[in-house]
Amino acid sequence: MISSALFITYTIMCFLGLQAMTIVMIVIRHSESGKTKLMCAMRNFVIVSIVLGGFYYITYYKELVLGIFETSVPVRMLDAVIFYAHGFCWIRLIDAIAEYPTMKYEVLRRWTTPVFGVLMAVSVAVYVFAIDGYYAPKYFWSESVVLIFEVVLALTIICFTVCYAKPALREINEQNSRWYIILVSVLINLNNIWNNVVVSFVFLRELEVSLLCSYLYAVISILLLLINLLTIVYVYKKDFSPLYFDKKDQTEPKAVMTEEELLDVIAESHRLTERERDVMILAYRGLTNPDIAEQLFISKHTVKRHMHNVFEKLDVSNRMELVHLIRAKEIEISRE
Repeated sequence: MISSALFITYTIMCFLGLQAMTIVMIVIRHSESGKTKLMCAMRNFVIVSIVLGGFYYITYYKELVLGIFETSVPVRMLDAVIFYAHGFCWIRLIDAIAEYPTMKYEVLRRWTTPVFGVLMAVSVAVYVFAIDGYYAPKYFWSESVVLIFEVVLALTIICFTVCYAKPALREINEQNSRWYIILVSVLINLNNIWNNVVVSFVFLRELEVSLLCSYLYAVISILLLLINLLTIVYVYKKDFSPLYFDKKDQTEPKAVMTEEELLDVIAESHRLTERERDVMILAYRGLTNPDIAEQLFISKHTVKRHMHNVFEKLDVSNRMELVHLIRAKEIEISRE
């Protein structure tokens, strides 16, 4: 009964993961520009979630159906890195959702990849050379080393998740993104901690690699199912398109345009989001960042982030160039 429930859970989890990845791939295929970083980060996270779920799906089949508990070196290598990879891709996804200003978080970004890369490499070495096919210590020092790395794994993902999620929640006003970050962060860390606890009991010889061990790992199937379910709901609700406002008829530009219409044309031609368009308009009209934040009911940090995106998409470096670009566009249209 339990075995059937596990397989059903993992099957649903894998299906949801594949469905979420399909949606993201379709969005990427049909999007010319805009939230490319977010879409790629979402794709990577979903792929790793599917790999992690598939890994345990196959493992359960071997143990619960075939009764094979011994693991090969490639399987142990994958086991050594998959949780690090899952945590790393989640951190990158938080970064993409938040769209942090570049300079402020550059140091954090710079160290994230090397830290996870080194830990993955060392973890592979430990799982290959310090343990055998039954996840038993090969040497007298193996037990301590493996336990240390299980603690390091949990602490690394927890610390980096907090470092990325805390400022993200402070910056993001969109409720869907806030709840997605909070819930998935909790689930991913619970998933890692539970895995670490089970592995630790195995190495302490309090738990043998057996059917009981497989049932304890069943908790991971539930957590992965919830993660993929939340992801697919978020992907369905999240607007990945570069434009958030309806496009107007642009067959022939008008010879005489109001200022609002002119700014709409510029926003659409440079594929600004609705919020970036609002910030651009207020900046063009001479409002300062604090004034824009007050008028749009957003934080000054969020205004700064939107201004950075506007400058990047319009290929200008300051407000003066922004004003010149808009006025040049106005003259160009009036001549047509």
